[in-house]
Amino acid sequence: MSDSHGGPGRSAGSGRAGAGAKAAAGLLIVLTVPVGLGAGLGALWAAAAASGNRYVALAVGASMLAGLTWWLCRSALRRVAGPRVRRLLPIAVAGLLLTAAAVPLAGLLSGRPPSRPIVAGPGTRYWDLPTGSHIAYTRTPARGERRDTPVILLHGGPGAPDTAPSPLAPALAAEGFDVYAYHQVGAGLSSRLPDVGGYTVARHVADLDAVRAAIGADRVVLAGTSWGGQLVAAYLAAHPDRVARAVVASPGTMWSPAFPDNRHLTESGLRDQNRALWERHPRMLLGAALVEVAGPRAAHALLPDEAMDGEFQSFVGELDMRAGCPGRPLRAPQPGLGFWANAMTSRDARRVADPRPALRRVAVPVLVLLGSCDYLAPEVAREYADVLPNATFREIDGSGHDIAHEQPARYQELVTAFLRDPITP
Repeated sequence: MSDSHGGPGRSAGSGRAGAGAKAAAGLLIVLTVPVGLGAGLGALWAAAAASGNRYVALAVGASMLAGLTWWLCRSALRRVAGPRVRRLLPIAVAGLLLTAAAVPLAGLLSGRPPSRPIVAGPGTRYWDLPTGSHIAYTRTPARGERRDTPVILLHGGPGAPDTAPSPLAPALAAEGFDVYAYHQVGAGLSSRLPDVGGYTVARHVADLDAVRAAIGADRVVLAGTSWGGQLVAAYLAAHPDRVARAVVASPGTMWSPAFPDNRHLTESGLRDQNRALWERHPRMLLGAALVEVAGPRAAHALLPDEAMDGEFQSFVGELDMRAGCPGRPLRAPQPGLGFWANAMTSRDARRVADPRPALRRVAVPVLVLLGSCDYLAPEVAREYADVLPNATFREIDGSGHDIAHEQPARYQELVTAFLRDPITP
């Protein structure tokens, strides 16, 4: 009797044990998906940071994802499946997961708008600065009686060099000023940094001071637009004795943390920017996110300059920088823009010390210009007039962010009048 009852009892227990083992195996196979993805992403980021090469990083990440998924799946099936299933199912699971990860990743890392480089003109020259920057510049020589204080034009962005000639250069040359316009490091015809963490406000200030020294001037006149105005403020805070006068047109934030949560933009400017980013340029958001999650080196390796500059150019070309004025001018993508110079300098600008206490003691005369339809909030430009004790503020009706090209005659008139009087030592 005991034998007849013992056999069925052991069979039922074995069945329950087998069912439990299969359930555990199924759960482990399901868990291979997040575990494999997490390990693959970790390996991808680590390899990108170590090698600086996106293809090496992709190969390492794919190998980790596929290899770990295969091993976990095979281990789960060891006691519950036959040899054929143990051999084929792990390969199938690893292959499916690798394909599922590759499709969206390929979409984010490829298919970018083409980058449009700036073509060097016959007047383009280069400085090799002691900071390590290889800087492209042009010089418009003074006509007539030459003044002692040359003018340096500072473009916006960061990373957005001017492609159209500035209307200021010939106008100021006619007033006796030597005028220099240069492409800041990371954009245009100037060098790109292999370590994008080097794009900082301090680096741009150091480059500007090295440019002043290369010109051979004890003091200079600075004229900055947009981010160039922010660079003027940073330079004034560091070297007020080396600036005779300054002009800031549609300047960026004097200190970025003073305008958190995109408060430096008007409501319409913010809507326009967010629409362009989320609907048409998510790779730019991905780049910013990767910097915070994986670090600048890994982010740059996965999204190098050639993958992101065209994206940035297309994005800037779509922005309405004269929100509030009737009509939205159509603009072609601006060539020569540098995404990483923009992203990393802007990131650093949110972390620098507040320059305003030093600027409140700066007696340098500064002309502050604001377009009435600027997509930047008017408080941004007005802060320059509030902080700098010797500032003159002028608002230009009917102009958006690009005063120099939307109201060139008025722009030239105001700037030349401001600089025409003799500059005292």
